Amino acid sequence: MKSVSISRISISKTIGRLAALGLLLLSSLGPWFADTHPATEATCTAPLVWVGNGHCACLVSLIKHYRQVSTGSGFVWWLGLPPLLPILFTLLLFLGGNHRFLWYSHLTGWFLVAVYSLFWFFIGRAGNQGLFLWGAGLCGIVAVSLLAWEIRTGIHQPD
Repeated sequence: MKSVSISRISISKTIGRLAALGLLLLSSLGPWFADTHPATEATCTAPLVWVGNGHCACLVSLIKHYRQVSTGSGFVWWLGLPPLLPILFTLLLFLGGNHRFLWYSHLTGWFLVAVYSLFWFFIGRAGNQGLFLWGAGLCGIVAVSLLAWEIRTGIHQPD
């Protein structure tokens, strides 16, 4: 009887983790950064967004960010690195078995991406006259939800 409940916990953890990874990938398609520049409202046409006060913004998704920096090198590449950490650590957790160190790494990766994405989401809301960076917001919600769910399902119960 106990092995059946452990098996169900293992299956639900796997499904939850895969769903979180899928939502993280979906969030990478939405805007994370806003690149503003001086413009007039008349010259600010789609896909640009008018933010007022003589500024226009280009909303940049993580995918677009990775494409732009893949041609060059430097500090800007590191700016988009944290969202890759949960993918790496969750895959290591799947492949390496359910060891305590891998589980803590998994939680750390999701914690870092939660802080990172919510930082960009709130900076975008405050600094750019309320631009809605839904990619960063979705990622933050998913990361916080996964962390709460992982902690609620138990302090490192073996899968």
